[in-house]
Amino acid sequence: MEFPREFFYDEVRNGFYIPGIIKRIWAAQLEILAVIQKICKKHKIRYYADFGTLLGAVRENNFIAWDDDLDIMMLRDDFERFVKVVEKSLPKELKFTAVEINKDSCSFISAVGLTEMKYRDKVLRKYHEFPYPTAVDIFVVDELAKDPEDEAYRMEVLSMLGTMLNGIVNKKENTKIFQKELKAIEDLLQIKFDQTKPLEGQFYAIMDKVFQEFNGEGGEMLACMPFRMIHKDACFPKSAFTETTWVPFCNTELPIPKDYDSVLKAKYGDYHKTVKAGGGHDYPCYREYEDLLRNALKDKWNFDYHFSEEDLQHKKEPNFRDMTLETWAYLEQKNKKIFENFMAGEFATCLQLMGQMQEEAIAFGNAIEVKCGEGSETVSYLEKYCEALYHSYQALEKALPLQEKAKEKKGPAGDFPAALWKDLQNIVQKPSSYLKKVKLAIEKELKRVVLFLPTRVEQHKSFLPLYEALSQMEDVDCKIMPIPYFDRLGTGELSDMHYEGEEFRKQCSVTDYKDYDFASERPDCVVMHSPYDEFNQVLSVDPFFFSKNLKKYTNKLVYIPAFVTDEIDPKNEEDGKAFGNMDFYVTVPGLFHADFTIVQSENMKKAYLAKIAQFTNSEVRKQMSKKISGAGSCLYGDDEEKGSKSVISAFRRFLMKKEEM
Repeated sequence: MEFPREFFYDEVRNGFYIPGIIKRIWAAQLEILAVIQKICKKHKIRYYADFGTLLGAVRENNFIAWDDDLDIMMLRDDFERFVKVVEKSLPKELKFTAVEINKDSCSFISAVGLTEMKYRDKVLRKYHEFPYPTAVDIFVVDELAKDPEDEAYRMEVLSMLGTMLNGIVNKKENTKIFQKELKAIEDLLQIKFDQTKPLEGQFYAIMDKVFQEFNGEGGEMLACMPFRMIHKDACFPKSAFTETTWVPFCNTELPIPKDYDSVLKAKYGDYHKTVKAGGGHDYPCYREYEDLLRNALKDKWNFDYHFSEEDLQHKKEPNFRDMTLETWAYLEQKNKKIFENFMAGEFATCLQLMGQMQEEAIAFGNAIEVKCGEGSETVSYLEKYCEALYHSYQALEKALPLQEKAKEKKGPAGDFPAALWKDLQNIVQKPSSYLKKVKLAIEKELKRVVLFLPTRVEQHKSFLPLYEALSQMEDVDCKIMPIPYFDRLGTGELSDMHYEGEEFRKQCSVTDYKDYDFASERPDCVVMHSPYDEFNQVLSVDPFFFSKNLKKYTNKLVYIPAFVTDEIDPKNEEDGKAFGNMDFYVTVPGLFHADFTIVQSENMKKAYLAKIAQFTNSEVRKQMSKKISGAGSCLYGDDEEKGSKSVISAFRRFLMKKEEM
């Protein structure tokens, strides 16, 4: 099957964050389903979407955002025919499991899937680089008894067997009570368990036979019996399956019962109501295989970010603008010293300082001219400053003899005529007026540089209002620099590179990443939207743009997520999967390397901090609480409380905050 490459990237749908690795699960399962469909078509075997897959097919023509598996169902007679032909029809990499053929099987769910982790390139390519085992689950539908009393008796028997099965799972089979109940069941069902072999598989096999007890006896209702053992009302009419309807689903089509309404109501009640399916204890489904993958690939597989206290440290170094303002502050301080010495009558000290300052101002101007080119307003005012300094020097030098005599008198003016003293005072103060203009020119010409580093065009809307607002500030120079990104293979290596610079150019002016020297430019602030560094299994930015590297070239590294989700409450069971998926965008290096992160709300900030505490410790949580703002997101538009205005305000405060070097 072919998928557009964008299909595999992270997205938020129905307020739920879907990581790219889940997209690969979906694609791999659809590939497996295509094999099943081919077999079913050849042998005229009916099958239908089931459970969450059926729900997604009907409601969205797609996987439900928080679903991580693909389920189908077959009526028992179709399933029996499928069992006879499936194994000889599967490609080598796929296996069929079912209690009917795997006598030791400990599951009522049959499946076709990838069960081994051999990581052959050909298999990885075919199954869309998903490196873990995965399968399409098959649920078998059986008939209920025509007589309600018979059905009630069957459910009692199944309840007894289920209780015994639970006892086996909990290691109670050697107790006297268990053995007594086991004997009672043997007498009731006229069977004999082989206690020299594992009992669990035997119980599954017996229960599977009980599921089939009333097939073909004229019952009008159907059910997936293992599910009905838990949800007794989950049964639906046989007539629901008299016709099949094909509906669009993701990148293909799926068959569903024409009367899907009866089936979905039996399983979910009001299935139109969106429910996020509770906790995330078994989500995502590949978690149980992660250790196997690490052992198989060893040093080739390193997608587990381990936090270090060093990640919170950021050595600050001045850029050219910082050093220019520091130099200006030094000149201003020296200039004040000149005036203080003048007022104290220390003309000789003034002359010495003036000579030093003129040399320093000339060197300062030369450095700025190299950086800004000829015609710089800053250099022009520095030249006027030097000229005023020279006139001051000449005036004081000429007045020096009078000043020596004045020392014999009280006060710095001594015998100076008042008019002459006033003139000297004005001349000595004149350079400071130009020095003030030098600072204004520095702030005008050497603006704070804010560099945005998006990867994909769709991220543009998440920062565009902020970019436009900053661009209107006189002392800020905003740049958008699209950066290249790579797909990853299932074994972790980087694959195809993508660069969307041309697409960005259709919307705005961009800076080419190939022509920008981060070491010499040292932008005042860098805004990133991809905080994963090397720890994303599906894609990666160019390693140069990893957050751990970016913070070497700026004193203010900012992370702004390019998405918003529904609000997440870590204490709410329904948000279990959503809170679990925060692993993909919170427990990543960029969040800890960043000096400032702006998330979509104050409540979401609390969720971030809860995830951080779970990942690290309470002390790190405390430190990170100072680095995260819940100001909002530009994706909320003009919302006064959490939209663009609040984001712009929070960003400006951070940008203008003076850094301690």
